[in-house]
Amino acid sequence: MSIPMADVLSHLDENLHLLYQEQTEEHLFFIVEVRSSSACCPSCHYISHRAHSRYCRNVDDLPVSDRHVHLQVLLHKWFCDDSDCPVKVFTERLVWLHSYKRKTDRLENIIEKIAFSTNCLTAEKVCRAMHIPVSHDTLLRRVKATSFDLTPSSFRGHR
Repeated sequence: MSIPMADVLSHLDENLHLLYQEQTEEHLFFIVEVRSSSACCPSCHYISHRAHSRYCRNVDDLPVSDRHVHLQVLLHKWFCDDSDCPVKVFTERLVWLHSYKRKTDRLENIIEKIAFSTNCLTAEKVCRAMHIPVSHDTLLRRVKATSFDLTPSSFRGHR
């Protein structure tokens, strides 16, 4: 069964261009590039039109048709031409992927919901059944790293 690649990638970014695809029984693998003519500096918000170089990021996304989805995303680095900015070269930012993350925001949200709905061992089994490779240790670290508002409930009686 062949899955339309435009459907898989269209939900992420309109500037993504598919360069290569591979489908197996368990995996979908894509090499995509971000086609952009400019980028905004994260430090000073100056719009740069001068590309520096390209680099590759490996990213996992939500499974499609019971298949693990892995993306290699080719991004640009840009020169910041603002003389007052301390950043001289910056990397392109994507709305659907935070800096230094290896999973899309969509996948991160699903993993977090699963991790908070049950214990970490069961959450790992659920993730594996959904073709999301994640260990119980990772799930536990994510739960522990989350901060909560510890204000007492208004429904709780104070004595």
